[in-house]
Amino acid sequence: MQIIVDVAGERRELQAESGQTVLDVLQAHNIEIKAPCGGLGKCGKCQVMVHDEEGLSYHLACQVDAVDGLEVVVERVAAIEAVETGTSEVFDPDEGATGFGMALDVGTTTLAAHLHNLATGERLASASRANPQSAFGADVISRITASVEGKLDLMTSVLQDAASDMLDDLCKAAGVSRGDVVKCTLSGNTVMQHIACGLAPDSIGVSPFTPLSLFGDERTLGDMPPFYFTKCIASYVGGDITAGMIACGVDRAGTCLFLDLGTNGEMTLFHDGQIYACATAAGPVFEGANIHFGMPALPGAVSKVAYEDGQLKINVLGDVDPVGVCGTGIVDAVAVMIDLGVVDERGYLNGPDEVDPAFVDLVGVEESGNVFYLDSAKKVYITQIDVRNVQLAKAAVCGGVLTLFQHAGIDSSAVERLLVAGGFGAFISMHSAARIGLVPPELEGRATSVGNASAEGAAALLVSSEAHEREQQIVDECTYIELSNSKEFNQFYVEKMMFDD
Repeated sequence: MQIIVDVAGERRELQAESGQTVLDVLQAHNIEIKAPCGGLGKCGKCQVMVHDEEGLSYHLACQVDAVDGLEVVVERVAAIEAVETGTSEVFDPDEGATGFGMALDVGTTTLAAHLHNLATGERLASASRANPQSAFGADVISRITASVEGKLDLMTSVLQDAASDMLDDLCKAAGVSRGDVVKCTLSGNTVMQHIACGLAPDSIGVSPFTPLSLFGDERTLGDMPPFYFTKCIASYVGGDITAGMIACGVDRAGTCLFLDLGTNGEMTLFHDGQIYACATAAGPVFEGANIHFGMPALPGAVSKVAYEDGQLKINVLGDVDPVGVCGTGIVDAVAVMIDLGVVDERGYLNGPDEVDPAFVDLVGVEESGNVFYLDSAKKVYITQIDVRNVQLAKAAVCGGVLTLFQHAGIDSSAVERLLVAGGFGAFISMHSAARIGLVPPELEGRATSVGNASAEGAAALLVSSEAHEREQQIVDECTYIELSNSKEFNQFYVEKMMFDD
């Protein structure tokens, strides 16, 4: 049987099998659609317009059976045009190198790539776009689940196709023949690196969380030149963290905390010649998932929230009416709610009759219970469950940081630099992060955003043998701490669940 799908005005007839949902069909034909929960019907993000005998209506693609003749309209997931760069040490290119190379950072939500002249090290072009694997779930656990369910080959295929398209775009932008691209590097978390080359990440999802590879070798991706896969430290501290540490020179000056905030909370601490690393299951809250009105940082997302001069003020991306809230806006909103006494130290969201009368217009009751309104039209709001999810995420991240401190025998006063990596880290207010307890308050003034350090590290590995030597040194110096069986982490996690006064 066939269903008819309209994607950004392009009408296509797609083959469907009995028992498939619309989401299954879209995934099978490499059509990008957001599905952060992996098709469980929980996130509400895979919304499509369905035309059937009852007329036009919106439904979740994962909840609609594919029946012969069904017509579906899908809004194309937009490619991300802005390219995030990051802080990077300068690495001299290898003598005698010729040709061109691509450095690719495979983030859970975003792909970023740079094209370099290998002889000079010069960056010629950059590109960035959404990771098409988002159709299989927002976080690495969802991707692992998809692999277990037999969707590994699909996830590998859509990623490799996207990388190949990006290589074409980079070559076109730089006026370089694709045939002159002779080498590539790839960095990503351990699960992303597995999926990129077709290795099943299934064993990473169950105790003892053992990956099939920690990489540091070359792999083949479709018809592209060989890719060097960055060395991973552990199942949940991947090549993106190693690459980020290379780019930032984490092990070069003083006591330094490196924090990558995204769908996972990955962190390392350099102190007295040693590197300590761990990863926390923070969940996808900071990417806008598991939030009632959560969304990526796209037009219509509330990205900043502040209370100034007796008024709640918000910044909305794209200068349009707000339709949701992204990760940075969520952190700001909770910080403001704490400051106003709308949320107490336990994380309880007070109702209209429980708050200061000056703030009563900001609070209301919806089907989800007590809410905090972000816009004057009261269409976008934060719920009690949203606050709880932020609590879980911030407690996990701060608990991981404090566990690293304990293993190194220091406290926050010893940290000279806090380097915050990743797209979320580039735009988060560190004041809000400290206010909600995402990071120890003492570190607020020592924090620096380093942008997409993973892509910068991948670029360094592309052009420089010195960067490869640094990579090996970092791995050799690193002690990994597994938090799932850490009593210290469990204690800190419980302690940091509260919002301090």
